[in-house]
Amino acid sequence: MEADMNILHLLNESEYIQVNNHFVKPEYHASEEEFADEDDVAIEARLDGRELIVTVGDLEGAQPLADGGFWLEGVGYLRFLSRASLH
Repeated sequence: MEADMNILHLLNESEYIQVNNHFVKPEYHASEEEFADEDDVAIEARLDGRELIVTVGDLEGAQPLADGGFWLEGVGYLRFLSRASLH
């Protein structure tokens, strides 16, 4: 569960999310780390005209990558970014 909390912490600290080769500012991206249920929506964003919805349960299955990103089956590459990391 500690790895799950880490990804939720990164998500909550981010302003932008890289999804594959796209950078998006999510419409919603928050989840109480201590009280998160697996069916809670963790990320909601529009990506290429379609809605991207990722639940806490989806994030639990994310595989950490060496560059600080994550691989999420069915979505692809995810990385959580702050405004400072984009400049």
